[in-house]
Amino acid sequence: MKSDQEREAHKRFLKALQHEHLTCTKPGCGGAMEVVDHTLHSARIKTYEAACEQCHTVEHITGKETHQPAWDVASITLMAESHLLHDQPTCPFDETPITFVSLHNPRRRARYRLLCYYCGRHAEMNWPPPEAKR
Repeated sequence: MKSDQEREAHKRFLKALQHEHLTCTKPGCGGAMEVVDHTLHSARIKTYEAACEQCHTVEHITGKETHQPAWDVASITLMAESHLLHDQPTCPFDETPITFVSLHNPRRRARYRLLCYYCGRHAEMNWPPPEAKR
């Protein structure tokens, strides 16, 4: 069970991830915050820095890397089906939107990397899956 503080941190992470408006959390301020993505290219989790335009408070917003338990085949299939239906698939562990990255495949088969930028879980998959070809 997440604490209120963890839920609020996750909510702020989601807003930063989806480029939504963030407001300052300093009591009495409530100013708009400018969010900058400081994620390294090879990082598994996103890191943001938010600076208040009024009081200049700086907040570091980052994911919480967790790899265990890994996604199972059923979860990956459910996320892929949601993606194919043009819904936003989410991580089954923390409800963060999943990013699908198309990978180069010389045999012209669909190959994807699924990423959760909050917990750092990732997987690679072929589409359609082998069991669908039977």
